[in-house]
Amino acid sequence: MDTIESKVLLTNIQRFSLHDGPGIRTTVFLKGCSLRCPWCSNPENLRPQPEEYVKDGLPGTYGKHYAQDELLREVLKDKNFYEGKLEQSQWKITDSDQIEKLPGGVTFSGGEALLQMDSLVPVLQALKAQGIHTAVETCLFVPEENVRIAMEWIDFFYVDIKILNASKAQEVEKGRLDLYLQNLDILLNSGCPVVIRIPVIGGFTDDDENRDKVKKLLDRYRDQILKIELIKEHNLGESKYQSLNLPLPAYKGVSDALMEQYKKELEPLGIPVEVCKI
Repeated sequence: MDTIESKVLLTNIQRFSLHDGPGIRTTVFLKGCSLRCPWCSNPENLRPQPEEYVKDGLPGTYGKHYAQDELLREVLKDKNFYEGKLEQSQWKITDSDQIEKLPGGVTFSGGEALLQMDSLVPVLQALKAQGIHTAVETCLFVPEENVRIAMEWIDFFYVDIKILNASKAQEVEKGRLDLYLQNLDILLNSGCPVVIRIPVIGGFTDDDENRDKVKKLLDRYRDQILKIELIKEHNLGESKYQSLNLPLPAYKGVSDALMEQYKKELEPLGIPVEVCKI
């Protein structure tokens, strides 16, 4: 019999996703996160247990435990969409121009997907055996062991860079910056394909000091990063906060001009930079 520990806790399986990796993806949103970023757009994925909510007067539950074989069956329903021009032996790409040639597949998001690595491994092994490309969206504030397991089984990584001041990261995000930097170093030196995503949040990540720290950090790894994506703050999670009776995030907006300025600041690194629209 499956135990709760051997199951995967999800809030959503989103089909035909076009912004969570190469090609057409099925995105699996896992529940539970190691950070508490004030601008989070997925508050339903913060706590590692099911939560009751009320939306438009109707009750519901965020979070469901899936047996590993049950989750596998769900994502395999979309197998016909997972096609690409590169063979599996060519998935460890070294150039951003190759990203669009990668096949579609399954992306694990959250919350923080790497917190449930032990439960995900059998699913990832089965997907790899069937030649299905996998990706993950991660903040890397997880035990080192989880990162090393992910490097063995996941084909493509989206990694956030947020606050790079250690005391501010602890105060605002509730995360250990030293752990993050250690994991980032391990991942970027592994040869795994990595795209860096930078949320640009007014009053938290947009100041001169943080932008300068980001640039210096990326400069150390300029040859190991495929691409940088700058992501502007948004309020797409507002209804979820309301459904959980949580206070709405309080942060400042950033201008399109600042986004373009940030892009120009990073371009001399020689890594492709894109301002993303969400």
